[in-house]
Amino acid sequence: MDEYSGRYRLMCPGPVNVSQRVMDAMTGSEIGHRESEFSALLKNIRRNCLKVMNLPEASFAMVVITGSGSAANEAVICSAIRPEETVLSLVTGEFGRRLGEISAIYNPKTVVHAQDWGTPLDIAWVEDYLASHHVDWITMVHDETSTGELQPVKEVGAICKKYGVKLFVDAVSSFMVDPLDLAECNITFMSTSSGKALGMSPGLSLVVGRKDAFEALRQYPVRNYYLSLARHYDFFTQKLQTPNTPAIALFIALNEALNMIAEEGVVQRLQFQALKAERFRRGIQTMGLSLLHADHVLSNAVSTVVLPDGVRFADLRESLRARNFIVYGGKGPLADKIFQVSTMGHVGIEDVDALLSALRDILSEQQHSVA
Repeated sequence: MDEYSGRYRLMCPGPVNVSQRVMDAMTGSEIGHRESEFSALLKNIRRNCLKVMNLPEASFAMVVITGSGSAANEAVICSAIRPEETVLSLVTGEFGRRLGEISAIYNPKTVVHAQDWGTPLDIAWVEDYLASHHVDWITMVHDETSTGELQPVKEVGAICKKYGVKLFVDAVSSFMVDPLDLAECNITFMSTSSGKALGMSPGLSLVVGRKDAFEALRQYPVRNYYLSLARHYDFFTQKLQTPNTPAIALFIALNEALNMIAEEGVVQRLQFQALKAERFRRGIQTMGLSLLHADHVLSNAVSTVVLPDGVRFADLRESLRARNFIVYGGKGPLADKIFQVSTMGHVGIEDVDALLSALRDILSEQQHSVA
């Protein structure tokens, strides 16, 4: 067997396991991207995406970009924010930090408000800052995957509305696993990606936003050719095409994944994601382990578990790999302190229980060895 062959239970915050139905859709058709079949596919994707988000096509629009979630983030930041505008980037972890870094590349008037990882966002500070400073945009992450904590997007959106500030939200990990209402939260643009709770392979990213904000992009300077959001939007709306060669198989898979969500029902999908996350967390606690900041508002996308004393993540990772489970470790200040488990994608209750059983055996062995 080749080194890269095999099938793992991907219990990490992306990539995720893909259902056979989505896999069959991805490999079942071959079409040309400049043909009518692809245009019909794009039309279906747009309709289905806005439908599961409960957004009217008259007021909201979306585009799909061949690239990871970072591609969507960069597309929004380099296209929708003009060089003379001021950006306040709210950072509570690794992925908020990345948004701030991307913004600083394109927009010299970027102000980064960075808090310690895992500390609740200081809403009072945000309000005070907007009351005393001119700000055009706020960027923030909904689910800060590096800590597994949800950020108060609704509260920030209300403050943005009060002061006439536009809001860009990275929902790469939270889309279709945690509730998020773009209209209610006053979000101008939102990004997400394929290889998370949509339950398909990575490689596509989506930008969803207000139609008037998309239309305004034509007036702004072009600062990135491939990731020009205005160019993607014009090709999508005027030609039902993409400006560059797309990952056609992934577009077909995306359409099937959205069909599955519509059939299941968004409420039911979110409830099942919450059920899986809660089952894992209860199991962890019965083993005597602790969740990082369990008293904070946690995303259903990922559970962040504090490593027991004497257990190295590298050893835990290899032991789980030997049992065909993939989990991730911590980043930045959380490196070697936590491990992260996701129950997104094609994961059932039986997979959650199997992982808990494996963890129980491995940690018992490792902690006995340390003792």
